[in-house]
Amino acid sequence: MRRLAVLVFLALPVWSQNLEIHTINVGWGCSVLVKGPNGTTVLLDGGDTGMGTNRVVPYLQSIGIQTTDGLDYIIAGHQHCDHIGGLDEVINAGYDVHIANYYNGSTTTSSCVTGWNNAAATTTAGSPVSLPVGTVINLGSGATMTCVVRNGSIIGGGSVSVTDENDRSIGLLITYGGFDYIWSSDLGGGSDACTGRSTSQKNIETSVIQAISPGGANPLISSGGIDVLHVNHHGSESSTNPTYFSTAKPEVALISVGDGQSSNFYLPRVKTVDNVLLGSGCITAPQALVLQSEDGNPSGADTSFSGFSVGDIVVTTDGQQTYTVDADGAVSQGSNEYVAAALPRTITIDDAKDISGWKLVQANATLNYTFPANTIIPKKGYVIVGRNATKSQFEAFWGVTLASNVVYINSGDTMPQINGSETYTLKDASNATVDGPTFAQDSVSGDSLERANCGSVGSAGTWTKVAASSATPGTNGLNGCSLGVFINENSDALGTGNYIYEYIELFKDN
Repeated sequence: MRRLAVLVFLALPVWSQNLEIHTINVGWGCSVLVKGPNGTTVLLDGGDTGMGTNRVVPYLQSIGIQTTDGLDYIIAGHQHCDHIGGLDEVINAGYDVHIANYYNGSTTTSSCVTGWNNAAATTTAGSPVSLPVGTVINLGSGATMTCVVRNGSIIGGGSVSVTDENDRSIGLLITYGGFDYIWSSDLGGGSDACTGRSTSQKNIETSVIQAISPGGANPLISSGGIDVLHVNHHGSESSTNPTYFSTAKPEVALISVGDGQSSNFYLPRVKTVDNVLLGSGCITAPQALVLQSEDGNPSGADTSFSGFSVGDIVVTTDGQQTYTVDADGAVSQGSNEYVAAALPRTITIDDAKDISGWKLVQANATLNYTFPANTIIPKKGYVIVGRNATKSQFEAFWGVTLASNVVYINSGDTMPQINGSETYTLKDASNATVDGPTFAQDSVSGDSLERANCGSVGSAGTWTKVAASSATPGTNGLNGCSLGVFINENSDALGTGNYIYEYIELFKDN
């Protein structure tokens, strides 16, 4: 028999720590520092020779990452000097690498490659090893970094035959709750008739974005696309083809570019920035906010100046409702356009749903629970309403660590109160029914009901009944029904006094 408790806790959502992505201004070249919610650090490339010492190390120290902290990972996107030339300088400045040094598996050699290999061998992680496609690096609180392409091999089993070192680039997808970011070093997008671009690089971009999109070989993003795109190959004519951009649908496009490029490069190119990222005739996605570290130099008639030059760029998010883009305006080539770019900007994550004011109705007990302000359920995310336990107590009881796409709410003993025969109905802020009433719990409970298929919510065949001990809070959401937000699971909690761990779970399947 379950009895009402007398303690009431504040019924507010529980939020996660921030993910940080820092695009470091290394002029013509690339260097990105990722810091996960749990503090995991990953350095993607280190700029050209000299930039490790002059730009990367000072930047790391400016954001509080000291040599005594070291780095957890270094990932070299490919073996060209403008990407790896500064990596040995970072290590030689005193930054140990704790877990792994990764590269693309290429046999390309140069003095930059030798310097990087020799320096990496002195770290705890040891010499660089080829990064396997499909590798997932845990960044904490459910944030992950997944290798989606390397050396022409694509996640899900596809491949493109490549010979160009740029096309051998590693590609990474970072996800955190409702937030997605793609970085792929100098990966190629091929030629296309619409923009009139011509390049010897292969079109690998299209195969990658199709593989990780819904219906692809290994879907990792939603139909709404991603939030932030790190533009491949410094915005060159070989990068970011219209199909890639239109499928990815990024709101923000970041370009690592600046002084130091060869005389005929003219990066970033008009055919990429103006015709794709900011275009209308060749793409079906909305235009992106284009931010670049600085202006390209030397420049020419093919160079685009349409993006905002803003120096070092940082993206931060808790993976829930929004992400913020800011910069420091430290531009050494061209004008500082920080003010013109209207930074900082806080942008709502695609497909997140505000369910503030929505209501859960429990019968037969005739209980109501109204979701508090700022309750946001991310795409492919969950809201769990626990009866009367803190998040840490709930996690300990059920033996789970709730990921970043799970919002936990302590209802303060309002709901659920599972004593058998209960059904649940979800209503929006205007009191219209969104889902339910559900199939009822057994008259004597002790079970968990989990949504099993896309059938009628009130039908027994739509649910799987398992023992309460087999409940799966924050996982196993029913996908493929395009229902939006719906009731996914409700569970009893057996044992004397354990009623406080009962819960009802919502899931958003798009």
